[in-house]
Amino acid sequence: MFSVKKNYLTTLEKISTILWHCNYKEKNLKIKIEDILKGQLSNFNFEIDRMDGLDLIKLEIIGTAVYENHKYVVTGNYNAIMKLECVRCLTPIEREIEGEFKGIYLDPKEYKKYLAELKPEEEITAEFYEEAVNGEINISDLVREFIILDLPQMESCYPECTDSSSIEKYSKDEIDPRWQQLLEINKN
Repeated sequence: MFSVKKNYLTTLEKISTILWHCNYKEKNLKIKIEDILKGQLSNFNFEIDRMDGLDLIKLEIIGTAVYENHKYVVTGNYNAIMKLECVRCLTPIEREIEGEFKGIYLDPKEYKKYLAELKPEEEITAEFYEEAVNGEINISDLVREFIILDLPQMESCYPECTDSSSIEKYSKDEIDPRWQQLLEINKN
């Protein structure tokens, strides 16, 4: 029984598991290529409260990175609590946004080869590659892009806006007097 547990632990120790808990002020969301072993999953976990271009309260990122076929494949999930504004009444609101992300990265040498193979007006296929720079994969742009794509286009208070005065002002079926002159021109 003891030898089975000992062998099991030895096997577990061989698996590359990397956990990062970082503060965005101190570190960016970077994964070192040397920590990603060929053919083995490397896990990562980031928790930050700030990201360029987003008004975050909290962002948790959990994912894996693996090296296969000369590519670094990074996949994961994120859970963000964001500060947004209602498009109707401009009241600040907090929303939880969840989603998945996937990115494929190449070493600088492979990335140059990939760019050289692209024709000037060639369409980019389903697989788009990014470059791993200085021995690191920076996933901040990747995660930011997926968060922005998952944001609601017209965020509003739930279940209904508390301040509807500006909505009522323009919701009448009457024609706005500022547009009346344009309608007269169209009649002639």
